[in-house]
Amino acid sequence: MRKDAEEEPLDGEVAALRRRVAELEQALAEARRSGAAPLEERHAGQDLPPDLHAALQGAGHTALLDAIPALVFFKSRDHRYLLVNKSYAEHYRLPLEKILGKRDEEIFPPEIARSYRDNDEAIMASGVPRSNVELRWKREDGTYGWTLENILPFRDAGGRVAGIVGVLLDMTDRKEAEEALRRTESELLATEARLLDTIAAMSTPVLPIDDGILVLPIVGHVDAARSDRLMEALLHGVERHDADFVILDLTGVPMIDSAVAFHLLRAVQAVLLLGAQCVLVGISAGIAQSLAHTGEALEQLVILRDLRAGVRYAMARRRSAARSSRQQASAALR
Repeated sequence: MRKDAEEEPLDGEVAALRRRVAELEQALAEARRSGAAPLEERHAGQDLPPDLHAALQGAGHTALLDAIPALVFFKSRDHRYLLVNKSYAEHYRLPLEKILGKRDEEIFPPEIARSYRDNDEAIMASGVPRSNVELRWKREDGTYGWTLENILPFRDAGGRVAGIVGVLLDMTDRKEAEEALRRTESELLATEARLLDTIAAMSTPVLPIDDGILVLPIVGHVDAARSDRLMEALLHGVERHDADFVILDLTGVPMIDSAVAFHLLRAVQAVLLLGAQCVLVGISAGIAQSLAHTGEALEQLVILRDLRAGVRYAMARRRSAARSSRQQASAALR
């Protein structure tokens, strides 16, 4: 009777152990089906810190690391890779044996390895984590991109930094999208600038109507910026067409203030300096008042009622000048 009582607890313990073994075997089988290797096959052959090793021990934890879409790595204090997850190896298209136990300079191009090492050493030396650090990566085949890295140190039993753990997100697509957006914005700005130049040219068209005679019809509101473009168009037109007369038609301008009127007079004077004469036509009462309020002398201005009168004036003056030139030439021949 006593023997049977002693065997009952023992049978219960054996049953519990068998259930536990079955659970572990099932977890291991699931991990292997997912492609995860046991921890002993996944680290660099160097001993992880005991607390880190304990935390990661077992196929279930390895499978968990591999299930994380982010890139995860563990490095020792001497910058050797201790452990990486499946996403990390697949991202760099490298087998585990080309990563584990190696330093960055043994894996990546020199400039990339140097940036990784400098960043990691700063964290391990200071013991201060870094978040959202953008680092450029490059594979053996020359393809490259960017990762957003969050890295923190882990410590040994004595409190000394024993290495780092990093969680990386590939942000290449986002960076490329941002760069494409910047290029698009730059192209839009360039297009806008060209459109503004075209509009400016259309808003101040200098039209040659006869040999040596230009007409500049102005329509709409005239502000300081537009008056600057007007002067530029005037001077360029006089030089390009070797003009003797420029007719400014202000019929389509309802009003200008005193500042713009002053600027308009400066444009007229600039044309005179190039040897041409300005003729103002179509001036309204409001524009005449603004010109008078500038305080400038208006004796040199030729002001006529409308464009027809301005064209007649310019052509008559040009014919008169031509006759005078012929007469002078004839007198010289005698």
